[in-house]
Amino acid sequence: MSGLFKSFGTKKDKKDDKKEDKKDDKTKTLKKDGSSSSKPETKEEDLDKPHGKLVVNVSSGRGFAPTSANVVCVVSFERNQTLSKTSDGATPKWDQSITFDVTDKGRDLTIECYSRGASGNELIGSVRIQPSYGDQASMTDQWYRLRNKDNTADTAAELHVVHTYKHTEATRSLTINDFDLLKVIGKGSFGKVMQVRKKDTNRIYAMKILKKSHLVERDEVGHTKSERIILAKNCSPFLVGLKFSFQTPEKIYLVLDYVNGGELFFHLQNEGKFSEQRSKFYTAQLLSALESLHAINVIYRDLKPENILVDFDGFIALTDFGLCKEEIKHDEKTNTFCGTPEYMAPEVLQQKGYGPSVDWWTLGILLYEMLTGLPPFYDENTNQMYHKILFGDLVFTDEISPKARSLIAGLLDRDPAKRLGAGPNGAKEIKQHAFFEDMNFADLEAKRVPVPWKPSLENQFDTSNFDPEFTEMQPQDSVVPDSHLSATVQNQFKGFTYVDHSEALQGAM
Repeated sequence: MSGLFKSFGTKKDKKDDKKEDKKDDKTKTLKKDGSSSSKPETKEEDLDKPHGKLVVNVSSGRGFAPTSANVVCVVSFERNQTLSKTSDGATPKWDQSITFDVTDKGRDLTIECYSRGASGNELIGSVRIQPSYGDQASMTDQWYRLRNKDNTADTAAELHVVHTYKHTEATRSLTINDFDLLKVIGKGSFGKVMQVRKKDTNRIYAMKILKKSHLVERDEVGHTKSERIILAKNCSPFLVGLKFSFQTPEKIYLVLDYVNGGELFFHLQNEGKFSEQRSKFYTAQLLSALESLHAINVIYRDLKPENILVDFDGFIALTDFGLCKEEIKHDEKTNTFCGTPEYMAPEVLQQKGYGPSVDWWTLGILLYEMLTGLPPFYDENTNQMYHKILFGDLVFTDEISPKARSLIAGLLDRDPAKRLGAGPNGAKEIKQHAFFEDMNFADLEAKRVPVPWKPSLENQFDTSNFDPEFTEMQPQDSVVPDSHLSATVQNQFKGFTYVDHSEALQGAM
């Protein structure tokens, strides 16, 4: 479990044996590196981010329908979501303060107002706010007009919101004692993943706890450190972000966005396949995420539904960066044999060396799978599947539109030099394909586009999309006997601690 969420997800019976066999096979991620004893390059860069805390007070409203009842505000920032108490009438009052940790000054604050009734929640309207950031405390006190549910026009309703950004300086590194451990949501050979609550702000995060001795034994220190660096760069709204990391002599701790809508794999298996609109929505986000990784010379190499999480708003977050390769430009190659069999590109199987275009192959495989329910070259026999990947015909079913067929065929060109997106323009070439002609990528990356589907979640604590096998475990940071790691071995973890000043204790503000 070198990735961050390898054990996330739920187990569910499938409708046919073929899908069941595929699910069993898909737990296998292969890695064979001719230089396995060497560790990937992990440059220690300046990873310090914008840091501070955003204090939001949702005060009151006006212009609501007089019959409005049980109006609740859902306040969201950096994948953290909080529900207000309820209020009624044309001028509801909440006067509720919420504190968020700020790790990205480019993120907006979103507030949605719902009327909660017996038949469900009805969206009244929403507002997106760009907070004012600065080194000094910066307060904004303003009335904001709500937009309708389609974000096409203003409504009559307004919200009175006071928001203040406060720059903070960390006075010490955080420890496990700064968190409440709520639920176990994943477990693997290296450690476990828990849902945690940061005590000073009450924000919910996912914490991955890894045993150093296990990482050393499996020669995974370099890969884990590389993964931490990639996470900390947080170069896309569609990548899981690292809030901070810290360590003890026995363990390392990664604290990440808590994305509680479950794996895309879970939802795809439940529904069988997705509509073209929904598949396009997910594919466009993955294209943007991969473009961001390629821009920093990182190739992902393990795109599959299990590594894609759905957040409470219906957007996705790519996770599990354990197989990423750094320092690979568009015209450079690496030789590692790795990935999940049904998503491997021909050049990986042939071990001829490959570059970033392997990610475009897996994107094409994934789009086909979302539209039909299975990858195009899937076979229960792995060797036969490899033969199909290298030589099999690409067969399209009736439900795949001509534009989708054209895109998939371009992404699944067996010649990596001719593959769509293989040139220096990369993702831009793919974005210009007719399949995406109605997709505004700027609005998508700002999360200003309609969402075709949202997961059903009770609140920010909801763990219903995670396996009960894990969530029923007792959440605790188990004691590890002194592993007696030498000073030389401990030095391998030098620079792992990520002191993000936005995570300073609330009391230090």
